[in-house]
Amino acid sequence: MEELILESINGNDEAYTKLTQSIQNELYRVAQARLDNIDDINDAIQETMIIAYKSLKSLENTKYFKTWIIKILINECNKIYARYKWKDNIFSKLIKDKNCVIGDNLDMSNIEDKLDIESMLSKLKYEERIAIVLFYNSNYSLNEISEILDTSPNTIKSRITRGKEKIKKYYRGGVENETAER
Repeated sequence: MEELILESINGNDEAYTKLTQSIQNELYRVAQARLDNIDDINDAIQETMIIAYKSLKSLENTKYFKTWIIKILINECNKIYARYKWKDNIFSKLIKDKNCVIGDNLDMSNIEDKLDIESMLSKLKYEERIAIVLFYNSNYSLNEISEILDTSPNTIKSRITRGKEKIKKYYRGGVENETAER
């Protein structure tokens, strides 16, 4: 990946295309954590690719490329979300990927038998959802997530812990929809 990044910085468009294709699925999942409409998700990803391409030379350290581009994507998703915020519950889903792992003590096969992952995650606040998606789906460390979301690692850890606790309560049937802001 680093070679593709360096080639992209030096103006190789084919390398940039390969680079962005290699992270396309991850970008899609991150965008899906904020946006529900597939057209909005695709718009956010496309705009992210354009911004990243134009700003690629400003990337100081190639090892942070994925963190950098996800941060751009989250900003683009937030812009789109802000445009449609007045619509009632348009962005209510977190992810449709059933492969997301939630929690240390929960057995995914049992959860999927009893409750839909999407439904459980949709009960969480946006800050908890995005932290869980980045941590479990994208396998980012607490430090990387804190850099992406511009907050402390302890805050990220608290959001993940709080989200997991809500999911466990929901799994056991004890949590109403606590979603404040989507």
